[in-house]
Amino acid sequence: MQGQTRPTTNNYSEFELRSYSRKELAQLYFPDSSPKSATQNLRRWLNIHTSHQVFLEGISRKRLFRRAEVEMIVELIGEP
Repeated sequence: MQGQTRPTTNNYSEFELRSYSRKELAQLYFPDSSPKSATQNLRRWLNIHTSHQVFLEGISRKRLFRRAEVEMIVELIGEP
């Protein structure tokens, strides 16, 4: 079906699948941490997935994650 997009949320959470800054996404995963700590923790979580090293290298210096990149991150580590 052309022209249709996938839903931006699922039935289980309020997480919206869209573009996020690195800091914003990190703070969703680590809401009780400072922005710097949250960003470092997100990087550590992502680096566990060595089978996706090419993807991880591609996003390692990005400040803004596109929707497709956020979707891949969610596939790797789950929703915040």
